[in-house]
Amino acid sequence: MVDLRFLHEKTPAEIAAEVQQEEAKLVRAALAQQSSTQKAHATGNPLNADCQLAFPPGFTGLIARFVYDQAPRPVAEVAIVAALGAMAGIAGRSWCISDTGLNLFVILVARSAIGKEAMHSGITMLVRAASSQYPQVANAFDFSDYASGPALVKACAQRPCFVNVSSEIGHKFLAMAKDREQAVRSYRKALTDLYSKSGPHSIAGGITYSNRDENAASVHGVAFSLIGETTPTNFYESITSAMMGDGFMSRFCVIDYTGERPEENRERLKEPHPELVAHFVEIARQADLLSSKENFMQVIVDTNAQTLLDQFSLECDQHIRAAGDDEGRRQLWNRAHLKVLRVSALLAVSDYPAAPTVNLKQVEWAITLIRHGISAFEHRIRAGDVGEGTDGGREQKVLDLCKEFLFLPAGKIPGWLKHAGKMQQAAIIPRKYLQQRTQRLAAFEKHRLGHTAALNLAIKTAITNGNLMEVNKSKAAELYGYSGQAYRLLSSN
Repeated sequence: MVDLRFLHEKTPAEIAAEVQQEEAKLVRAALAQQSSTQKAHATGNPLNADCQLAFPPGFTGLIARFVYDQAPRPVAEVAIVAALGAMAGIAGRSWCISDTGLNLFVILVARSAIGKEAMHSGITMLVRAASSQYPQVANAFDFSDYASGPALVKACAQRPCFVNVSSEIGHKFLAMAKDREQAVRSYRKALTDLYSKSGPHSIAGGITYSNRDENAASVHGVAFSLIGETTPTNFYESITSAMMGDGFMSRFCVIDYTGERPEENRERLKEPHPELVAHFVEIARQADLLSSKENFMQVIVDTNAQTLLDQFSLECDQHIRAAGDDEGRRQLWNRAHLKVLRVSALLAVSDYPAAPTVNLKQVEWAITLIRHGISAFEHRIRAGDVGEGTDGGREQKVLDLCKEFLFLPAGKIPGWLKHAGKMQQAAIIPRKYLQQRTQRLAAFEKHRLGHTAALNLAIKTAITNGNLMEVNKSKAAELYGYSGQAYRLLSSN
């Protein structure tokens, strides 16, 4: 019998349905490929399945390795922040590079219960061991919670070189974002000023009270460093456009750990190796000797390292120009070169404090660190996670949530959806899902027109840009048993 089925002409509706199904398959395949590529990249570091940063080279790397090995839940990023803070605490003032001291502001951003407390325990263990040989080491470390700018400035007058190790620094940022208390305003101003006061020709202004006994004099060259840890929600949602635009955030090196809770370390170290402690003490002694004579030792840069530093400086200039009038993105790169200089110099000092010279390997690692922080920040901005957000960021967040829905496992499908699997296969996302997932996001919640209006605008932008298409409500009800608004994802970008 002759097969005449090929003579059957498909209706326009059937053709459109097939085209849509094929488009949905292509979108899902592209998204799956992106996810696979990202996972492969994340597991490329042997230290930790989710780590994107290698340990620093040289002695600072040994400090990081110790903090990592003593941690109940080892995370390389946590250890790196601790190591940089430890070095900045003892070496931030006595050595300088390009007329600036070596103080750092570093913030670790990670979800709760991943082992951030190892930053505190590792530093405490190292300082305790070093203090038994050289008690003055303890002066370079401070775990206080400063309530105001005057309190911080007064502490700097008493000891001009130290690192403040702060727990849950995100709460401080939340208070600064609200901008309701004078004490918090003064704290932010003090941080802004102190960052650039570590050079040999800088003077940190004192404070004057009506009671002369409480006055704090101006100090020549203050190297105040700050390291802290916080959760993504507390930190990113607290950042305002003013913080980005006035250069406050450009002073911070942000290390963003997005990995999962690591396995427990059942054979963690109980104390640092004697040779590690001895070298750490040697650096502290050298720092105090230089400080006692008001000497600032210049860190030298070798030829290859200088070439790379110059190239990175040009790269920063290009990014700043490309940002145009976007002050937030301009500020991301504004102090990037300065931070690379300081980190590179700290690595050099940690290796050979008597005559430190920055080499190519140290600069390469420092650039990787700073790029890592900028990349994480830019990603958060695009995703609409930062503070009040931007129109483009909110659109990207909606698209990310659409992608999230398409790959939700059966156990996480909302109970109010009857035929979620069919909707996922057709790349269709219910608006109710987007509404619920954006309710607590600052970029939507803090919008001047309110959450619903912000979501409407983001969806409208996505439709205008060809990334989403609204689905006919009657068709959605007929095919998927869903009577609300829904959208088809058209692009994997």
